[in-house]
Amino acid sequence: MSPAVTNVTAEPNLDISFQDYLILSKVVFDWADSYDAKDWDRLRSIIAPTLTVDYTQIGLKRWDNMAADDYMAMVTHPGFLGDKTIKTQHLLGQTWWEKVSDTEVIGHHQLRAAHQVYETEELATVKLRGHSHATNEHYYRKVNGVWKFAGLKPNVRWNELRFDEVFKGLD
Repeated sequence: MSPAVTNVTAEPNLDISFQDYLILSKVVFDWADSYDAKDWDRLRSIIAPTLTVDYTQIGLKRWDNMAADDYMAMVTHPGFLGDKTIKTQHLLGQTWWEKVSDTEVIGHHQLRAAHQVYETEELATVKLRGHSHATNEHYYRKVNGVWKFAGLKPNVRWNELRFDEVFKGLD
């Protein structure tokens, strides 16, 4: 007779309110669309004062308490999404929400991030394309009663084309 198998993994708490679901869905949409539109004011309006950013899967590091200003400086850097010759589209697939507490939620999002790099800022001639397929953990925190984007952790499934040549770097 074999020993009993015990499930040591607790089921996640999926019990968020419908109102929170709608608000969090808008926050993740605004995150993706602000990246793609390079609408840095909109991005700044939805981020928490500190963020957890885990970019270890894309060759960078993990920051547990990154200040909002540092996050904005990183994202808008000319070697990253601030490069005016890069166009992106962050397409979200399915999502499920994990309630950590009344003020913290983790969003689990399927994501395809398409990248197209042009020769010049006039965006007339495509230089290269590179796309990433991933799931992302996004962290959300209620700040003064308002849901804010509080960080992310991509889990890259695969990259295609010339993705490794898209970004110049944060140096």
